[in-house]
Amino acid sequence: MAGRKPTRPEPEEVPVATAKAPPPAVAAAAGATPSMAQFLEIKAANPDSILWYRMGDFYELFFEDAVIAAAALGIVLTKRGKHLGEDIPMCGVPVVRADDYLQRLIRKGYRVAVCEQLEDPAEARKRGAKAVVRRDVVRLVTPGTLTEDALLDAKTRNYLTAAHPIPGGGYALASLDISTGEFEVGSTSVADFAGEIVRLSPGEVIAADDTIKEPEFKRWLGIVNAAITPVAGPSFDAMAGERTLKERLRVADLGAFGGFARAELAAIGALLTYVDLT
Repeated sequence: MAGRKPTRPEPEEVPVATAKAPPPAVAAAAGATPSMAQFLEIKAANPDSILWYRMGDFYELFFEDAVIAAAALGIVLTKRGKHLGEDIPMCGVPVVRADDYLQRLIRKGYRVAVCEQLEDPAEARKRGAKAVVRRDVVRLVTPGTLTEDALLDAKTRNYLTAAHPIPGGGYALASLDISTGEFEVGSTSVADFAGEIVRLSPGEVIAADDTIKEPEFKRWLGIVNAAITPVAGPSFDAMAGERTLKERLRVADLGAFGGFARAELAAIGALLTYVDLT
């Protein structure tokens, strides 16, 4: 409705916990409300992301997420109630302005898990006065997985790049702009890696933990100020990468697209797995 002011939920609907959220079982034992238990469960499933928890016309942020977001966005950090004698940090952004705030967080390298209400509150009330509205994360937003026009620069591509070491030296690189479908794969020597990263200018680079720990690798990525996201080493699987790429391209053989080294197929596999995850 035009001109309607955003409304926040009633206080009893707001989840309550300590600043460092305990596991759901611990919270329940301490007398957690159903709404708090729901929040803690969703947050526990997304520990590496700032959780935007939809409550009415606002995305609310709580606990450590609220502290981080308030500082990054320059918005007021407030509090809502207490639990076990501790104030509960809280901040929030109106849904109608969510893209602006989301863009600022992503540009600072943060990951955001967007948790939406999956049903009308009126439907929840039919299950009982204390029933909690069904919610779940519908989108993981990272610097390299943007698809929303409002968050993208129309003049430049936004690559998500997977990097995988090549035995004997160098890296295989698989890059994808999810918003356009532009996709390229190749290998580079150690000497040429920095120049190739500058050419690709990815918004986000994913790599295995061991790769990220290499000092030179992080230094080279610092040239383009890309967000670096660790992924599980087994994601870099050449056979899985070949199979997944064939499925995406709907072909039985990749010969028409050129030859792919095993390291390149491994990078492709990790890249597409990450896209599926987010």
